[in-house]
Amino acid sequence: MFDLGYSQIQQSLVQQCWLNISMWILHFLPNSMILWFCNILLLTGVVAVAAGFFAHRIPGLWQYQLLFKITGIALLVLGVYFRGGLAVEETWRERVAAVEERLAVAEKASAEANTQIESKSQKQTAAVRQRTTYIRQYVDREVVKYDAGCAIPESFVRAHNTAAEAPKK
Repeated sequence: MFDLGYSQIQQSLVQQCWLNISMWILHFLPNSMILWFCNILLLTGVVAVAAGFFAHRIPGLWQYQLLFKITGIALLVLGVYFRGGLAVEETWRERVAAVEERLAVAEKASAEANTQIESKSQKQTAAVRQRTTYIRQYVDREVVKYDAGCAIPESFVRAHNTAAEAPKK
């Protein structure tokens, strides 16, 4: 073998990248077409191996029996490998579908929870605005009474402090 300057890790990464690209391309093909291809590979491998074992009985093919056997075994191995890859891909697609279903249910529950939180928030905001309006009106009434004397009554200080507090539940 000749060395192109790649280390074992780089070669492994290139092979992994090639595998990912090929699986991505296969993702666009329908499963039935891929299954059909795998079955044809398996069937061709079985026929080639059988032809290799029976080639010595046929006058013109006896010299090719080793080629038939090797080719048939290679096709069988490829067919089984692709069939296993297809099974793994289908398993992952089923898992993705299950996660997508759970995600849809979670999104629906999240939307319901968001509407409940929003309505509760609107009610609290309305209560705070109503309380603020009431305290502002009270302060305006009380300021008019005590404006001339410049004395700050205790009720005004309590009203101011009440306005600064968080609303009690």
